[in-house]
This record gives sequence, C-alpha cells and structure tokens, in this order.
Amino acid sequence: MFIRKVKKQRSSQSKVFYQYTLAQSARVDGKVKQRAILYLGSDTLLSDKDNQKIVLSILKSKIFRQPELFPIEPPKELLNLALFYYEKYCIKYEQSEKPTHSAVKLNNHTIPPAPDKAEYHNVDIKGLELNDVKSFGAEHLCKQVIDKLKLKECFSSVGMSDKQIGKALISISARAIFSSSEHKTAQILETNSELTQIFSYDDKITHKQLYTISDILYKHKEQIDSFLYQRVTDMFDMEDKLVIFDISNTYFESRKANSKLAKYGRSKEKRGDCPLVVFTGVINAQGFIRHSRIYEGNKPDNATLSDMIDDLKKHVSQSSNYTIVIDAGIATEDNLTLINKKGYKYVAVSRKRLKDYPIDATITQLTNRKKEKVELSIFTPDGFSDTWMYVQSDAKRKKEESMNEKLKQRFEEDLFVIKEALSSKGGTKRINKVWERIGRAKQKHNRVSSRYEILVTEENGKAIELKYTKKKQPVSDDKRKGIYFIRTNYKDPKEKELWNIYNTIREVESTFRCLKSDLNIRPVNHQKDERIESHIYLTILAYQLVNTIRYMLKQENINHDWKNIVRIMSTQTIQTLVLPTDKKVIHLRQPSKPILEAKQIYDATKCNNTQRAVKKYVVYH
Repeated sequence: MFIRKVKKQRSSQSKVFYQYTLAQSARVDGKVKQRAILYLGSDTLLSDKDNQKIVLSILKSKIFRQPELFPIEPPKELLNLALFYYEKYCIKYEQSEKPTHSAVKLNNHTIPPAPDKAEYHNVDIKGLELNDVKSFGAEHLCKQVIDKLKLKECFSSVGMSDKQIGKALISISARAIFSSSEHKTAQILETNSELTQIFSYDDKITHKQLYTISDILYKHKEQIDSFLYQRVTDMFDMEDKLVIFDISNTYFESRKANSKLAKYGRSKEKRGDCPLVVFTGVINAQGFIRHSRIYEGNKPDNATLSDMIDDLKKHVSQSSNYTIVIDAGIATEDNLTLINKKGYKYVAVSRKRLKDYPIDATITQLTNRKKEKVELSIFTPDGFSDTWMYVQSDAKRKKEESMNEKLKQRFEEDLFVIKEALSSKGGTKRINKVWERIGRAKQKHNRVSSRYEILVTEENGKAIELKYTKKKQPVSDDKRKGIYFIRTNYKDPKEKELWNIYNTIREVESTFRCLKSDLNIRPVNHQKDERIESHIYLTILAYQLVNTIRYMLKQENINHDWKNIVRIMSTQTIQTLVLPTDKKVIHLRQPSKPILEAKQIYDATKCNNTQRAVKKYVVYH
C-alpha cells in the first residue's frame, strides 16, 4: 500500500493543487497494476512525505488488523486524520472495528476474512465445478414486488388453492419477464429460469397448466382488478381523481373464421389484412389500469365510452368527482354530452378544427416535456357550451410537416411509375387505363393528392406524356399547421392547469406501448375466444406488476423502460458451486452479486438484492 499524489489544475490560469489516494499494487494476469482503494482528498498535512508515511502506517495497521512492530506516538493531528480516513474506509467496505464482513472488496488475496466468520476447507481446485446456472435477478425482483402487492392474499380470497396460487404468480411473473408463448414459457421455466424455485414451487409446469391458470385468473377478473387497484392506491398514496379512457387493438395472423371476437376493422398497427380484437382501458394518471374490457375487432372507438363510464360508476363510490380524459377518437359530440349528463368533468382532444376562432392577445407560452414551445389560449367559440383551448405546438407542426413530406414523396413515386410506363414496352398507355391508375393513386394518397395538378397529353387514344405540378399552398394551411384544440366542461380553467391534465394522456400511450412492445400482447396466437380473453388479461396483470416496479423507480429518478430493466437484472444469475474437499463435497447454490445498476434498482424498490445461500454436503464413504 502507498499514498499516491496527483497534480491537479482546473485551467491553465488557475492555481495548482494536489489530491491524494490510498492505492495498492497487485499483479493481474501477469502485469503489475495499481488499484485505487480510498480517496483521501486534498488535506495539506499530506503534502509532507514524512506525514504521509505516518498516516499510511496507521492505516495499514488498522486495515490489516496488525499492530506495529515498533510503535511510535504520532502527532495528534496526524492520528485524527488517519482515524478519519479509516472510518471512511469502514463505511465504503462495510467493515467495522471488529470485522463482520468477510467479503472485503479491497483485495481478497491480501486481506483475510475475519476468523470468527470464516469457514475453511481444503479444496481440490481442479475438481471445482459450476453447475445449473439460471437467470435470477428479474425473477427475484418480481417475486418481492408481488409480495408487496399482496397478490397471494388476493388469489386466496377468491378461493384459489395453494397450487393454483403458485402457478398464477409464476405465470404473471413469467409473462412480465419473458413475454413468450405458453409453450416457450414452460421450456424457459424448466431449463433457463429460477422462477419456480423462487416461488417454492417444486412441480413441473406445463404449457397446458399455464393455459388453465390464465382461464382461472380471467374468471376472477373483477375481484382481482378491484383488489389490485386498491392496493397500489394505498401503497403509493395516490390521489384518485383523474381517469383516462382509451382503446386499442391487437391482431391475429390467421383467418379466425369461427371466432366471435376476431373481426376485421381499423388496425392501429396498419394490419388491415388481419382480423382484430379490441381492448379498452380505464387508466389513472400514474399509468395503473383500473379495469379493462375486450370487444370484437370491428367495434368503433366511440362506441365503448358508455361501458367504460358504467364500469367507473360500479367500482368507485363518489364517481361524480372524477375528470375523464379522452383523445379525439372517442370525443364525439354525443360522448361529450353523455359525460356531462353523467356529472363528470372531461378534458378531450377536439375532433373538429375550427376555421375561425377568437384568440386572446395574451397567449400563454409553456414548454412540453422536450422543452419545445407551446402556445395556449382559452376561448368559448360560438355555437358551443363548453370551453375550448387553442394549442399551437412546434412539435406537432414538425410532425405534420414530416408526415406530409413522406406522403407527397410516395404519391410522386406512384405518379413516376405511371409516367415511366408510357414510354416502356408493354406499359399501360391507353388513356382511360392511365386515368384509372392515376385515380387509384389519388385515392391511395387522398391526404395530399388534392395539392397536385396532373396533366396527361393524349394522341390517338393513347397517353404520350404525363406532367404533375404542386399547387400553391394556401396561406391559411400554413397557419393551421401544428394547431389543435382541447375541450373541457371545467368552469373558468387556467391554461396551465388544462395543459397539465391533458398531458396525462401520455400515460395511456406509455401503457399501450408497454403492452404491445414490451409484453408482446400482439399478435394473438390462440384459437378459442375464451383463451384470447385470458391471454389479454394475463398480459394486463403482468403490466400492473411492471408499472408498479417502474413507478417505484421513477420516484427515485430511474427512468428505464421495462426491457432495459430486464436486461440489467438478467446480469444477476444463480449457480451451484461444487467444491470437492478432502473430507466431503460441498454443493453451494448462491446468486451472483448484482452489478451497480441492478443494486440501484433493488434499492429503489426496497427489495433485497440476494438470498441466503443453500449449502449441501456429500460425505465420502
């Protein structure tokens, strides 16, 4: 050990100063390397080399627990300094005056564990083995958060047996971590994951058992949803006055001819070639799903609101105090009237774009989450009884411009193909057929085709030339780019208040993105309608677990998405270390130490980062 002195200077004009570090030399892979052990700061007493020797001597004596051979009485200020450094060392390496921790992270080759805590054996190094390595970190985290959610008590209260409860908890965790089919999940549980052992479930779980337990969970959907939502509300002391309604769908990659649920409709993923199933969610401002419903794939967005309001009234006591947030797909005039009639407040994105609107000269300027400028102004338009808010967003303007440019490019590419056919052998040249092709292209790109003027030159019934030019865009269109409107039945709302309420709809986007991308709710591969419902509900339960973990992390400013959390936690594995000694063979099953990022996740969720090692002996005969 030695004290390393490093020269520091903030800039070429600033004052030079020195920093000191307690370091150690060690041979690593045949090379001598220096390892920083403890940062000592910039105390001026250490500028003297003799003082450094005294402080180092005291530190080595304390750290290695070996008294000095020829002790001397050091100056009081140096003794106090050395003792201060040793206290920092003990805090950093979790060591006390009487060592209680054998895994001192300084250098295991030079600092032995405390004798009263050690267990020594003569081990045959050549016979050492590492067996049965499985993933552990994500499973260990999910188990502890499930315990916090008290799901075991919930399932027990609805009459599920201990075996069913164990399979249900494993199924929810597996869906969250692996997001695979039941067949693949059963294989992972058997060969890759420690999940069944963590839940103390000893029997093999098959894919058919996973199907069955999903059906049982869906059977008790109402009781589970009510319990789970009440539990997260109590855990996080959430103010429950805001609900967000939204709808999404997922697709099947088969015809599903005999299904009552799978119907062709408007796919959110642009899969119009596939039958769909629709699911809705009533979600709070923190992203937790209060309850959900499943509909046929051709169910229109605006036809689901009355059911969602009925569900809300059924599950809450003072429902009239709630504010409902919806996007433009649901915000029809009839639906807004229904919400108002039921006594709720609403904040909705308007389906209509007003041509003439009175904007107050005092426009409020705010910024969104990406620090982009947003202009807001509240007004009441003629012919409407509710309050409207004008929103002009730079982000939305850029998005609309980008989308329009892409659509124009695709339309021009189709026109170019038609034009090239006029001069190519075998290409379409008959004038009526050319116009048919142009008509199909205009229909396909109807959002931008009206902005083009197309001329076709004809000769003897055949088209010989095609020209297209962009029309001059009206000034009013430019002004309306990035402009949309928010409607509410609040009385005298403020721009900032309304904007903050509206932005909670981002939680819905995050929820459905997690369900579809992280938890693979799509595509649905099941054949029976009841199994489809069970699949979607199991994924929603897995999402509730995921959102609980992510919400706890957000409270500590850790904003990882779920895939990144699983990636980090998967670095922690569990394995069996086989140690052949001179008297017996020791089998030690123990998790690896979590990396720093995984430990931060454990700390933020207030979970233990490891579990007690399991030790077994086989004595030689």
